[in-house]
Order: sequence, then structure tokens, then C-alpha cells
Amino acid sequence: MYKYRNRVILSMKDSKAIELLKQDLAKAIREKNTVRIEELKTLLNISSEQEKYFDKGLTGYPSIDKVWLNYYRDGAEDLANNIPVDKTVWDVIEEKLIEYYDIPAIEYFGRIFSKKEFIDLCYVWARTFRAMGVAPGEVVPVYGPFVPDICAMVFALNMIGAVPYFLKLAISDEALAEETKEAKIAVVFDGMWGNVAKEFSKDKFKNVIVASVTMDMPSPKKEIVSFLSKIQAMKNKTQIPDEKKYIWADKAREIANYYSGNVKVPFEANRPTFITSSSGTTVGGVVKGTVATNESTISQLYMGMASDIQYFPGDTCLNHFPPTASTSLNVLFLLPLFNGMKVYVDPRVSEKDFYNQIVNLKPNMALTTGSAWEAFFNRVEKEMSEGKKFDFSYAKGWTVGGEGTDVRKFLRWDEIMKQAHAYNLLFSGYGSSELFSATSVETVNARYDFSKQIMSVGIPYAGITMGVFDEDGNELSYGQRGELRIKSMSAMKEYYNKPGLTLETKVDGWIKTGDLSEIDEKGFIYIWGRKSDKLKNCNIYLFDVANKIKEKEYIDDAIVLPKPTDLCEDNLVAHIVWDKSVLDDDKDIYLKELTQLMKEYLPNGYELNTFTEHKGMLPYSPTTLKKDRKRMAEQNVGFVQVIDDKVENVEYIPLHNGQYCVIAATDEKVKKLQKK
Repeated sequence: MYKYRNRVILSMKDSKAIELLKQDLAKAIREKNTVRIEELKTLLNISSEQEKYFDKGLTGYPSIDKVWLNYYRDGAEDLANNIPVDKTVWDVIEEKLIEYYDIPAIEYFGRIFSKKEFIDLCYVWARTFRAMGVAPGEVVPVYGPFVPDICAMVFALNMIGAVPYFLKLAISDEALAEETKEAKIAVVFDGMWGNVAKEFSKDKFKNVIVASVTMDMPSPKKEIVSFLSKIQAMKNKTQIPDEKKYIWADKAREIANYYSGNVKVPFEANRPTFITSSSGTTVGGVVKGTVATNESTISQLYMGMASDIQYFPGDTCLNHFPPTASTSLNVLFLLPLFNGMKVYVDPRVSEKDFYNQIVNLKPNMALTTGSAWEAFFNRVEKEMSEGKKFDFSYAKGWTVGGEGTDVRKFLRWDEIMKQAHAYNLLFSGYGSSELFSATSVETVNARYDFSKQIMSVGIPYAGITMGVFDEDGNELSYGQRGELRIKSMSAMKEYYNKPGLTLETKVDGWIKTGDLSEIDEKGFIYIWGRKSDKLKNCNIYLFDVANKIKEKEYIDDAIVLPKPTDLCEDNLVAHIVWDKSVLDDDKDIYLKELTQLMKEYLPNGYELNTFTEHKGMLPYSPTTLKKDRKRMAEQNVGFVQVIDDKVENVEYIPLHNGQYCVIAATDEKVKKLQKK
């Protein structure tokens, strides 16, 4: 029990009491009340290192100081938090669509939807869902990318108080069955029917609406794509059954004529609005559907407006991600419409397609992962060297999100942007499905100075509170690494049908991100990696080991993964990309140097003496566009290891207990490697 200013504090683990003490400390520092400062310093167990910030008018607690607000206009936080308390997402978006009535809403393969056409399409789908009996609060699974019909369904379901659940595209059969067990109506993209046919064919679904890639394409592209899609479906035996249960979008639109009542339901506080799929680490393979409300979604829109992001009326935004990701749904769809932009809807996500989208559509705003940007800039750089000219003067808000990237790559990409006369250089950002996407970003007034090896993800949005915490839940000061926790009105209501996981993630008003992070005294955020990647019995993480390797000028990129063997349970392997300046004759020398570096760097019991080379860049997933750790973890051949001062080819042979036996081909015979 503690006493402070006539208040009894039962425990210094009482988060609310600690919060009050921190706020009192901030006040005492402002008032230069040395007596109270000393009292609070003792109660809060503040270190001498943190105390140094007092002279700067700071408490040393980022969540209290909120130094990032210095980059925003006066009153930005109040503006971000002053959201309407009686409106749905559709109410807010419809007002903006009308306000910017002369600016097109979306463009799909050259087919432009005016604001009137898009508003009308939203109401058509609202009446269709009403006629089909979809009730307020009902969850409607949606499997597929953005196409015009699915764009309209986002708002149609919100209008009637129902909840679209944008399913993870890589969902397993078991998880799909679990996540849709209460559903009666579902929506599927025709090109992905084969992935969900088993589950969506079950009797529990009264109807399945089929959204087609060709529905709103202009001719002759529509006819060509339709023919090719049909041929591919026949080849793969994934044609949708010709039964009444399955209703194609064009026929479903006609059902709207059978409903003539009022489609919009009254606003209801804290009602679920959207469910997106968290891209964070899952527990035991469990899919985590994050539930947003009208309030949390609108909060994101207002925070973006208050944070001076590069969204301007009449500009364009590329949306090439499926709505399963909150980034796509919010940052690349809702937020552009809210700000009077036209959205280019193009569901293709391949490396080649992204290049063509950026170069041909010329979007002012684009956001994708570090891996996708790397593939893009690698191609641009190559073509520049061959004499091709690029003009990126239209690039106002191109942003690196997802897994991010490192400083060396970011600087190289910025140099390419300069050569192509970009309006703005690249921005870096960070988001979380649990916060309905964006939480921090660089702005034109808050640019990172590249002082660390890893790239900053900018400063928190106005309206966002961030802090870094240790394992015991104590907030850390500037420059210290711990778990990033976030407070915001945009926080999810819950994980869909997972109360246990919800309680683990939402703690005392904070969202626990699971990311090992750091905040500097300027307010910039750094994401090191997942805190679950920690090595045993030490304060080193897998990404630390990779960063140590990347310190070498001859390494362009690296990822380190565990690969336990029968001789070393804590064996690690490194997937590397050589810098393009490295000659083949020098690689053996560098591999020996890296092997020695790892011997000196890793704690006792850990080994990293095996490497595999990837050409150009590390492999990335075609669905998430992030580095494909699963694919790399499953790789068992193509490794090299230094054996008796020679670089030899080695292979990992899986054993029944989850470990591997390592074999090497030496002098035409295979021998088991002996632990030295």
C-alpha cells in the first residue's frame, strides 16, 4: 500500500493509479514543483537516465509527453477525437460523396463510376440484401478481392446494420468452417470459388452471391476475360454449380426491385460494422477476425484528416489489395473516398501487375509492402540503366507499409524517386488490424533522419497514444525496446467469437501489438520485429541476428530462422541476398567471415553456420506480399556451410521429431556432419 497526496494506492501494478501518477508528474514538471517531482520519482521508480528528460520538460514517458503532436497543427488531437456520435460509416461517406459529387468515385479497368452511379449501386445492394432477408447484426462472409460490386456491398451492409466479414484468402478449411458457422448468406469472387467450394456448398448457406471480375469491365476486355476465366474454371474443375442457391451479381442486383421499404437502420452505439482478418502472428494457426464498429472506423477517418496525410480532393489512390486487410479497406478505400479522391480498383497483385498499375494508372497515393516496393524499384532501376525514362511527378503519397524495409533500401528507392522527379519522396508507415489499420506515418513535416539501421515508421497519428512496455507492464522511456501498446478510439471491439484472445490483447484500454518497438524523444516509432522471435535465455532476437549480418556491406538482405537439428536444438540458418557488387569468387571468403561473426555474436548453445542464397531479393508471398517466412522455413536444400575451412553444399533431412539431420556432399560421398 502506498500513499500519495491523501490518495491510497493499493498496488503499484494498478494501471489506472500509475496513469494518474504519470499525469501528475507531467504537471509537476511543468510547474517545476521539485518536492512533488521527487515524491513521484520515488513512487514511479524512475531511473537517473529517464530523469534527464525532466530538464527538457518531459516525463520520459512517451504516452504522457506525446512529443509527436509538435509536428501537427494546434488542436489536431481534439479534431481527431471529435467524431460524430450518431452516424454510421455510410452516413459519413455518403456526405463526402455528395460533397465531392463531380469527382468520380472509382475506376475499374477503364470503367469510371461517377458519384451518382456509385451511390445508386450501394443502395441497389442494400435493397438486395434486405430482400434476401439479411437482418441487422447478421454477419455476411465475403471471400475475394475488391470489384465494384464488393465495393458497394461494403456500404450496403453497413446501411442495413449487417456486418461483412472479409475472410482471409489463405484460410484453412477448418478455420473457414469455424468463422462462417453462423452465416446464412455469403459472397464469393468467381475466380476464387475453388478455395471455398467445399464449405460454401453446405446447406447452412441459404444463398451464395457470386461477384464476377468481368461484371463491370468495358468491352471488349469483358468478353475476352470472361472467356479465358471460363476456360480456366473448366480446366481446374472449379465451375460454380448451376443451382438456384448460387446467384450471380447481375441477377442479384435485380432482386433489389422486390424491396421498396427503407433500407437504412438507425444508428446504434458500438454495433459491429466490419470484420477484417488480422495479419499478425496467430496462436496455434487460429484466424483472428477483428471487429470494427462505426465509431472506431469513423475515428480512423478523422485521425487521417487531422494528421496531414497526402490525400487531396481530385487525386487518385490505387487499391490492389483485397478488403480482408484493414489497410486495404480503410487506407486504400474508405479514406480516399472520405477525402474526395478517385479510387483505382484493380484486384491484381502480382509483381508485374503492380508495376503496370503504378506506371500506367499514375496514382497519387499508393501503399504496399516493402517486398512489393523492392520488386518494383528493382525493375525501375534496371530499366533506367537501360535508358528508359520515368516520370513520377504524380507521386504524392507512396507509402511503404506492411513489413517495412531497412534504411539502405529506402534511401536507394528515394534516389530513384528523385531521378524520376517525384512530387514527394516515399513515406513509411505502420498499422494494425486491431486498430483498423493506420497508426503511424511519416508526414511532410515529420521526416525520418535515417539515424538508425532500421527504418522508422513515422510518428503516431493525431488521436493515437503509443507506449513501449516491458514484460511486467511497466512503460519504458525513450530509446528502450519493449512491446508496443496503442490506445485509440479506433481500437477493435473484439476478436470475432474469441473472447479469450480479446482479453489477452485488450488490456486496460491498450492494444498489445506483439511488436518489439522503440520510441525516440522526437516521437518517431521503430518496429524491430515480433517479440515472440526472442532467443532463449538472452535479450537477442532473430531479427537482431539478421541485422548483424546485414551490417556487412556485401549483404543486401537477410532473414534468420530456426532449424533445429539432432546435434543442436538451437540451430539457426540465414537466408541471404548478396549485394549486387559481390563477385562469385569472393562469396566463399565472405561466408567464412559471416560464420566467424556468428560464433562471436550468438550466445552459448546457438549455432549459425549455414546459409542459403536468394537471387535479387528474398522470396515473398503472392497473397500477403510480405517476405515468405513459411516458404523459407520449409526449404531444406540449397544451403552451404563452412566445413574444414571449405564451403560445402549441405542439405537438411527431416526427422520424425521435428528436428533435422544435416548431410553434406563431400568427395562424392555423403557424411553426417559431426558437431565440433
